[in-house]
Amino acid sequence: MPGERLAKLTLSVNDLVAGGAVRLKLRGTWVAFARGGSNQMIRNGLNGMDFYQFKGYPDLAQDVDSLLAAIRWVCTDLAAAYVVSAKRELTVPGGDRTFAFDVEAAVYQPSYDLDFTDYWPEFNRFAVVANRTTIRPVVAYAAISNATIFGSPTGSILVFAENGNAGVYTYVWQDTNAPTTPGRSNVPNGTYLCTITDASGAYTVLQVVVGSDPRLDVLVARTGDDVTLVPSGGLPGYTYAWADGPTTATRPGLAAGTYTCTVTDARGATRVVSVVVEPYRYYWSLNPVTLYLDAGADYRLDPATKPNLSFVCQVWVEKGYLSGEYEQIGAETEQPADAAGRTVFDVQALLDAYLGEQLPALNEGRIQRAGAHFRRFYLKHAEKFGEPPVPAPLSQQQQHYVVLGGLDFLNYPTGAWLAYQQQVKPFLTWEPNDKKVLPAQPEYLAFMPLTASLTGFRQWVRLRFADGSTQTRRHEEVPTGVSRFEVYHLPAGYAQLQLTDPPGLDPGPKSVVAWDVWVSDLNDVPVSEVRRYQLDQAYYPYQRFFVYLNSLGGWNTLAVTGEAKRTLEVEAEDADRGLPPGYDPLLGTSLALQRSAQGQLSLATAPRRRAQLLHDQELLLSKRVLLQSGGQYWPGTITAKSVTLVDEAQGLGRLELEFKLAKSPLFTPRLPVVPAGRPIASVAGGEGAQP
Repeated sequence: MPGERLAKLTLSVNDLVAGGAVRLKLRGTWVAFARGGSNQMIRNGLNGMDFYQFKGYPDLAQDVDSLLAAIRWVCTDLAAAYVVSAKRELTVPGGDRTFAFDVEAAVYQPSYDLDFTDYWPEFNRFAVVANRTTIRPVVAYAAISNATIFGSPTGSILVFAENGNAGVYTYVWQDTNAPTTPGRSNVPNGTYLCTITDASGAYTVLQVVVGSDPRLDVLVARTGDDVTLVPSGGLPGYTYAWADGPTTATRPGLAAGTYTCTVTDARGATRVVSVVVEPYRYYWSLNPVTLYLDAGADYRLDPATKPNLSFVCQVWVEKGYLSGEYEQIGAETEQPADAAGRTVFDVQALLDAYLGEQLPALNEGRIQRAGAHFRRFYLKHAEKFGEPPVPAPLSQQQQHYVVLGGLDFLNYPTGAWLAYQQQVKPFLTWEPNDKKVLPAQPEYLAFMPLTASLTGFRQWVRLRFADGSTQTRRHEEVPTGVSRFEVYHLPAGYAQLQLTDPPGLDPGPKSVVAWDVWVSDLNDVPVSEVRRYQLDQAYYPYQRFFVYLNSLGGWNTLAVTGEAKRTLEVEAEDADRGLPPGYDPLLGTSLALQRSAQGQLSLATAPRRRAQLLHDQELLLSKRVLLQSGGQYWPGTITAKSVTLVDEAQGLGRLELEFKLAKSPLFTPRLPVVPAGRPIASVAGGEGAQP
């Protein structure tokens, strides 16, 4: 134990004579060591005492080494834990050559006390330099009265010491400004160390842990404009006193601003919480998802109040939309504060991986919520400081949405999109208005509700007829369950909206030539822009449609009506066959290891307006493109190459592109999709759906 003084014997010798002997008491047994023998142990020898005969040498240094070797052997024989030092030569002015050595117990036991006699002093000249016996260790324990409120100076400690040789103790506490008495009062919870020393010199270090109620912590959880305080620790039974009056844990519909609340537990512990409410928002998955943290003006006035300041951040994503169950993704991230007590986290890379691309069903005619295009998440963060640094008790948990898509590097940093979106209320597309659409061409609009008050909406269509008249009708309604920043796919094509035979109208001059689409709330107040379409009634023998994901997470359509050229690129991996005796000549000399084929279509659109050609950059940059042809989706990619979008020397231009179909190691004709209950016709190799 700390402070124990183990038995130790220090001897000096300046002469060893043949026939001389010394006695040591090792672990309660007296053993004589006689010079002049042959290094052997003799039991019950001289006067019935065990003795060890060690070989003598003419030189004193060799004599002493021989004696020390004998003592070490006897310690091993007795299984006695002693350490025998090497000899050391002493400086004795004007005296004989003298050596000293130590025998020291390695464990604390009274039976290991050492003793020595010079058995025949006339033959040897030994002297005891020092003989220290063991001292009993100090035993200490404490009576503890725990503090009540975490951090309050309401605990006490009383230390009791015993077993020391002298029984007179001193007490030294290791914390600053501590008393030197065994008793302490008015101490907060924590760990205290006290060194108790006996007058004999033995000491021990006692660790005392003073407990208390757990620390009262408060989590600030935000969902939209609703704030809920979630206390933990302390003594349950919490009350809330907001500076502006309310006394509840939850504050719904808070306007932007700063709110302060004092949370008190059942014992009287308090925690003052400052809640900063910012506009509820969403983030694009392809742009930075940032969290700005600031320790505040008080820190900048005196950084010593929060030494070693850093911030920690966790990212939590909802497992299934509206499930309310969140899981942490990635590890907790820690970043140091800058000189002003600020830092910025960017968690975009973590969140983008949790979004998908929800492809509309072929020619989908109903409103669909695109659940894969957005996720709810929250960032949980806290300050961390101290010596050593520990997380602060107050954490913030702010829920937001991450939505598939993003803005380019010129527009994202300006923040102009949010103002534009609030004012214009656009669908999630950059496509120009007055788009010409073929009767069979599918069209989709992505709609995002922007306010919490919009819990349902209606899709409207205004029909414009050949005679100049119009008719407005409601296509579909989502009556409830709508939340801010969700994404909905709306059908907008001629066939999808069933515009071929407007209800109650005769064909002819009343045929549809154009239509408008917009969204309203349930009181028929518009909540979106108006998208305008024109029916292209020209005849095209070839009609193919590209459906592609745009930069804002919506789906656009491009009609290609020109003749296509289809090529097939075949890749092969072959090996030479060996020709062993008796080989089969019909196998040939080559072995086909692998074959795959990739079709490619070279296509061109009909003449297009300049605005539409400029918008075609969306198609060329899209990471998800499908060809809709023959009643099927065909996955593939647009070949990356230089494309002429606009030639100002010409009038209307065409978009020329190449589309690579998916690579396949096998050929199978595309089987038809037949509704249930209808017969399926056979398909030959050159038939079936074609891209």
